[in-house]
Amino acid sequence: MSDIISSSIKTLALTAVIAAVGGCGAGLPDPFTQRTIVTPKAPSSVIVCRSQQCAPARTNMTREFLYNSLLNLFDNNVDSTVLICDADPNSRMCFENYIQFNIKAGVTPATVVVDSAKLLSVKLQKKEQIISVALDYNMHFNAVRPACLSSKNALFVKSPDYVLMEDTGYVCKFTTTSDSMVSTVFAIDYVDLDYGVIGANYSFGVAGPAYGGGTGYMLMRFQKNAFPSDPKKFVLPKGPQETPTMPTTASGQPAQREYGVKTDTPKLAPGQYKVTPLPLK
Repeated sequence: MSDIISSSIKTLALTAVIAAVGGCGAGLPDPFTQRTIVTPKAPSSVIVCRSQQCAPARTNMTREFLYNSLLNLFDNNVDSTVLICDADPNSRMCFENYIQFNIKAGVTPATVVVDSAKLLSVKLQKKEQIISVALDYNMHFNAVRPACLSSKNALFVKSPDYVLMEDTGYVCKFTTTSDSMVSTVFAIDYVDLDYGVIGANYSFGVAGPAYGGGTGYMLMRFQKNAFPSDPKKFVLPKGPQETPTMPTTASGQPAQREYGVKTDTPKLAPGQYKVTPLPLK
């Protein structure tokens, strides 16, 4: 009887282990399936600090002013390093001097760490009303830096309460087999123009032979602030100068222009009439 009970317990334990392993395997995503990145929730308001005062952008500035202020901030810091840290969304204080998220590079678990980014270029696209920002992230996984292309981001200012920066995806080589695609989205809710700081909810997603990602809140700390702002930095190009043309007659001959009022009164000769001034009283 005891042998039967022991055999039943072993059978149940083996079944549970098989089910657990099967459940874990079923929960893992296919590494070769493209996954959609999780878009961070848009903030209810964007806090902007300038002249040592902070307030929601919708209360004291227009969409165009916020757009130009962000343009100045990024443009003033081209070819410099932007520091990135994991931060508290309420106090805007850094917890760590980096952000991190977990991936699987093939079958190897890895932790990706990003502590800074090189700001390569900033371009204004007036027709699309976006700011193109190229970033080169200082990214490491398990203390190894992967070979990555630069991230081409589009910065949108859809309203004073909705500022978004996202890219179309860039290639990184986490494994020796093939490349993986990395995508990033930043929902900006804090802009300090005085000290050059941007706060945002972020989302990193990796798909391909390496897959994973993470979300959180981060600060981007620039080396220069947004001042001085130069409103004439980006101006519309002037058209070619037009040369005025003389009017022509019906026969194509240049028309003679006469200025003044035409009268039939003959001109007076000098001294023809003597004018006596009135006596002074």
